[in-house]
Amino acid sequence: MKKIYSKSDLMKIAVEEHLKCNEFPRVGVVVARDGVILSTGYRGEVPGLHAERVALQKISKEERIGTEVFTTLEPCVCLHEEQSVESCSDLIVASGVVEVVIGVLDPNGTIYSQGYRRLLDNNISVSFFTRKLREAVEEETFEYGQIDRVYGSGKRRVPVLHSGLKISVQFNKSDSRTIQISWGTLQFNHGIVDLHGPSGSVVVASGARKFSDITDPEVFRFSSHVARLSKGQIAIVQPAGATFCVLVKVLDLFKNDIIFQWEVRNIK
Repeated sequence: MKKIYSKSDLMKIAVEEHLKCNEFPRVGVVVARDGVILSTGYRGEVPGLHAERVALQKISKEERIGTEVFTTLEPCVCLHEEQSVESCSDLIVASGVVEVVIGVLDPNGTIYSQGYRRLLDNNISVSFFTRKLREAVEEETFEYGQIDRVYGSGKRRVPVLHSGLKISVQFNKSDSRTIQISWGTLQFNHGIVDLHGPSGSVVVASGARKFSDITDPEVFRFSSHVARLSKGQIAIVQPAGATFCVLVKVLDLFKNDIIFQWEVRNIK
């Protein structure tokens, strides 16, 4: 007798698959029907293939019809007309899948929410992992970790779309002091992006090339709520009354995303 799993169990098994990945972003997939697992897959299991394709190709086209797909990351979309392999969202649509359960939406600005929309537009039921599992997936999926909360120091790749992504910078995991920043108005062709902070809290550290160049963050003048930064520039975010500040550096810019570095410092 075949074992029947609950939706929660199938989500957890997809997470187990994604933890097998040794490359980023990590993605794990389970294909099931009525709680019975038909196949699994993870990114990197078959070189060059996405996890959804790995799992679906393990079963016949007839077996795919009417299945549910549990994937830790939003299925990709076609990025250009000359793309030789159909996207995972298109493969899912063509396979006759009736439901997709997603861990997290892809933060890549070129894909974000488009796979989700593609599935909905083709009358596929879409739901999401539980909040607890989503948090676990997000921490393990991307090379740069969780998207909307960061701690202490590090680097992160984030999308910059519409009004921008709000990011809470927490001093460390045991110290709940937090400063909120956001990114907006990415102009890739001009190589600039806007860093926003609370009113009057952002100042450009003119001349500084690395964080260690800044021995006293309070020497820099002309604060505003926004700083327009190019690659390599550093800004300091220090809201009124805050007991620490955040140093922020733009490492690289892409069409829809940026990579930035940050470091928190107590105010002496």
